[in-house]
Amino acid sequence: MANLTQAVEQCQGPVKLHLGCGPNLLEGWINIEGDYIGEKPGITVHNITEPYPIPDESVDEILSVHVIEHIMHSEVAPMMQEWHRILKPDGFVAVEWPDILKMCQYIVYRPDSLWTQDRKIQKMTLAGIFGNIGKYKDPAMLHKWGYSAESMCRLFEDNGFSKTEIQTNKYRKTKNDSRVVAWK
Repeated sequence: MANLTQAVEQCQGPVKLHLGCGPNLLEGWINIEGDYIGEKPGITVHNITEPYPIPDESVDEILSVHVIEHIMHSEVAPMMQEWHRILKPDGFVAVEWPDILKMCQYIVYRPDSLWTQDRKIQKMTLAGIFGNIGKYKDPAMLHKWGYSAESMCRLFEDNGFSKTEIQTNKYRKTKNDSRVVAWK
């Protein structure tokens, strides 16, 4: 696939970035993954925490599903500021992630979830908080920070976004996931 600059220039219709796509390629999106993934068909390689080699106000929509929790907290605000820069005036970003507040509430309600062997419950609690290192051996798959829906809204607003909204997940992995959409 072309580099990110070429992919945006060649885009027919709205420019939509799917950040941290992994193996989940979405039709009509520029599917982006970090350089650790290597050359893979349909994937544009770019480290999403680094500046984007594209003009200001050139992107219509950004989607990131189960990625932000893998990024060091100190890198998130600069990344959001870069998203704000590349989004068109009416553009927006949608982020989905395992919500740490929901997971903690689940643990308080069900303390036995801390020692269960039920993988579904682990995914909604400890594996959701820390990352499922039993499934993924790469340390990049560990979670670096936790967010609630409210804290994610605040983070977007603190980084220049004019409006945020907590929405129902579209790509939910567990009932403890959250989704926030933020408009430029």
